[in-house]
Amino acid sequence: MRSVKKESKIGMKTRSISRCLRRSIFPCPTTKADDLEDLYKTYGVDRAVILDLAGTNETPGTTREGYYGAYLSFFHSCGLIFQIPEPILEILAELGLSLAQILPNFLRYLIAFLVRAREEGLSFGLSEFRQLVLVKWNQQNPGTFLVSPRPGRHIIEDIPYRDEKWREQFFVFKMDRASMGEFDFSRLRWSWAENIDSAPSGSSSMSDEIHGLIRILRRGHSNWSSFDQIWIRTVFAMPEGINRPLWLEVLRTRPNTPRKS
Repeated sequence: MRSVKKESKIGMKTRSISRCLRRSIFPCPTTKADDLEDLYKTYGVDRAVILDLAGTNETPGTTREGYYGAYLSFFHSCGLIFQIPEPILEILAELGLSLAQILPNFLRYLIAFLVRAREEGLSFGLSEFRQLVLVKWNQQNPGTFLVSPRPGRHIIEDIPYRDEKWREQFFVFKMDRASMGEFDFSRLRWSWAENIDSAPSGSSSMSDEIHGLIRILRRGHSNWSSFDQIWIRTVFAMPEGINRPLWLEVLRTRPNTPRKS
């Protein structure tokens, strides 16, 4: 019996050390059941979307099978909605990043660009995103990524760069049609990527097409305070554009270019 008790104590100590190591990287979640209920009641999350508190052994880098991680701040201050819009999931899949691996700052820029592009009838994907921002490894929170505008390509004003205690607001949700629509969520990463070097980095030179894109995106509302969740939901319900305004804008930026018949 003594040996059994001894082994039990060793096992408990090992598990305790393991939890401590995880928590040294991932802070202990402070999300409560009331917080998830608030997402349903205040932020319009459909009851068909299954939200849950993180389990004892779950972290933003390791969630149970069939579930994905997110943070309350993504909905409180970044404008994220359920179903998560397909363009957001598409860009994350192409980058090879988990949703829980990006900072609120990253998500705000992504949502703002996608909303403005859709308002203008433009297609907008990873290539355009990487032309407008630099994706950076976050030194303060290893394993996470933030973005900053490329020089001369600033479009959206007053997007907060840093957030306080957002990582503690972690929770999980079931990956299904209610939360992700028709998107093939098997393409998304569950574990955290160590880098995104394989993704196209974008060009430092300003092409006519990128100049036209920036000109279009700047002509609408360009302050983050104007991006409320109701409007974001409305815009994502619109069909995606086909880039027609973009080539017209390129012509406008070069008025002296002779037209070819």
